[in-house]
Amino acid sequence: MVNAAAATQQMLDVFDMKGIVHFGIAGYSNSSMSIGDVSIPKQVAHTGIWDWLNPDDVLPSNDVAHLDFGSYNVPKGDGVNLLGRIGYSNEQLFSVSGKANTETEIFWLQISHEWLQFSAGLEGMELERCVNSSLCLPQQPKVVVGLKGSTANIFMDNAAHRDFLYQTFAVSSVDMESSAVVMTSLSNGYPVIVIRGLSDFVGSQKGRNTFHTYRSLAALNAAKVVVQFIAKLPRDESGR
Repeated sequence: MVNAAAATQQMLDVFDMKGIVHFGIAGYSNSSMSIGDVSIPKQVAHTGIWDWLNPDDVLPSNDVAHLDFGSYNVPKGDGVNLLGRIGYSNEQLFSVSGKANTETEIFWLQISHEWLQFSAGLEGMELERCVNSSLCLPQQPKVVVGLKGSTANIFMDNAAHRDFLYQTFAVSSVDMESSAVVMTSLSNGYPVIVIRGLSDFVGSQKGRNTFHTYRSLAALNAAKVVVQFIAKLPRDESGR
């Protein structure tokens, strides 16, 4: 996330930018999605900022949600889990549009509304279904606009945590960069959009993660959507 934010800031500082189109691949946590789909979320959150406390400690009042590790003991409720509990915290957003040196506490980062509206016209576009001639998905991938995404410095491959994130925050995709890119773009006052191809249903497999098999297809579909999105953006008088 640090590298993603730093690279975004460097681009905004050095180049004459109109905005940031951020794309890549992601896992998914929403069972209505499928491998090969492309998600364009309306909001993203950094779900890796935690208050990590002992089992009996009181969570800060401004935490937006909490996870008790003891809830995942097997057998259920057996003993005390010394990992305790974590509270999910807000970020502090400093923005060129806000008061100088004054942060705003924020959990959900909003994708630029105008760009999200442009992207809605991409739903229904044809995506690739096959990795190669001998490996194809059973269903036709789709573009879905307007869900929520989660970012953390974690490669997530755990079904219980996946379900917690979906049930608590209603996030449909999980990745390792998006919220950092969106935060940096919004801080500098630039429009931004996130486009993610989905490579795996987080933690659902037995054995090797399907990420390794389908990441090339997920990346290709994300790239196809990016090309169509850029083509839809209005040009100014200079043709940019």
